Amino acid sequence: MSDLFSELDGIILDATALIDFQFLGDWDWLKNNYAPLYIAQEVLDSDNLTPQTRSIAEKYLMPICLDTEEMFNSFMRFALEAPLLSIADRSTLALAQHRFLLCASDDGLMVKTCENHGIPYIRTLKLLSEMVRTKYKTVAQVKKYVQILMGQRGKHISQSVLRAWYDDLERSQSLAVYKLIIQ
Repeated sequence: MSDLFSELDGIILDATALIDFQFLGDWDWLKNNYAPLYIAQEVLDSDNLTPQTRSIAEKYLMPICLDTEEMFNSFMRFALEAPLLSIADRSTLALAQHRFLLCASDDGLMVKTCENHGIPYIRTLKLLSEMVRTKYKTVAQVKKYVQILMGQRGKHISQSVLRAWYDDLERSQSLAVYKLIIQ
């Protein structure tokens, strides 16, 4: 895990991150770098998950529930501030906030709410970049992952975000090669 996230007590995935990793299947890498891995019980209880997705979540992620008054108050506050957030999303946010968890999400409203409340979050492209940084995958492999997510999963990533991410990957790779040369 990178230094920025070393103070956290694990990672909690929302439904978008769960489905992304269902397609990618790199649960061991996620566990080795961000353990423990959590999911809000409300995500598992959602009618929107397929039986296969629910089964994968139960296999790799530890379900947790809101268990304090403070968590429940945050859950209710999120409903007032962002009424379009689902029950599962509000639970995920409250758990991340009060249990000091990294929130994995690609949902725009989730990310905005994380930013507004100082909840640390990570998006799928950043997780893919971390796979390269930890030498688990190559740049070519994570670029292929993005194509899988966009093609098979139907994930939308804007062209400007994708270009910026590709540029950042190339810069990071060039910097790593430069550091090897000067050592």
